[in-house]
Amino acid sequence: MHCLYNLRYVGLKELVEKRLNLKYWSVRDDELSHRTDSIVNSERFRLLKERAVEKKLNFNDIEIVTWLDSLYILYYAFENIKDEHLRDEIHILQEYCIPYSWKRSDYLLVYDNKILILEFSFNKLGYNLQYETKLQQAIGYKELLANILSKDIDIGTHTFIVQPEEDKDGYALYKTEEDSPNNKNIKALASYIEEFFKKNAGFAMASLERISCKADDNK
Repeated sequence: MHCLYNLRYVGLKELVEKRLNLKYWSVRDDELSHRTDSIVNSERFRLLKERAVEKKLNFNDIEIVTWLDSLYILYYAFENIKDEHLRDEIHILQEYCIPYSWKRSDYLLVYDNKILILEFSFNKLGYNLQYETKLQQAIGYKELLANILSKDIDIGTHTFIVQPEEDKDGYALYKTEEDSPNNKNIKALASYIEEFFKKNAGFAMASLERISCKADDNK
């Protein structure tokens, strides 16, 4: 598959904690070009840029900052997933190139017969990635995938709005971590992921039990 990364939770944890050192990353309220300039000589920037070149992805330097932001957000979302088996089994495809198109989704989360298209919006950070645009993109990606995948594949969408956590000088915008809207939305995203991938879990057994009860009532 043509994507930047194809990971599971263990791989995401390794990438964020050890290779990119993003565990204590913060989203700064500054021009994207300024944020790019501040990290362009860093090891994490070099690693992601080399990876994108290796995978033959079209990109510009400022996109790398959004990749770092979204990896940081997704890492903490997965940390908040309560079902450890589900968390460990979900495939995480970052910057997935949709076949037969020039489109690329921020993330596909894949488990069993379900695909969740996850897009990140940065509409309070001066990025040209407004929520409505990203929402429409996710819906468009869903249609593209639905046209080439089996009808048995359940495809969902979710758009996460990333909020600034520090001002441009690096000072925190919130008194506590709990006050951060990103923190609240990360927990909501974790719950959404669980609900999406676990919907209809046990449905077949419940249906068997239901029809068995009806059959017994007719005896």
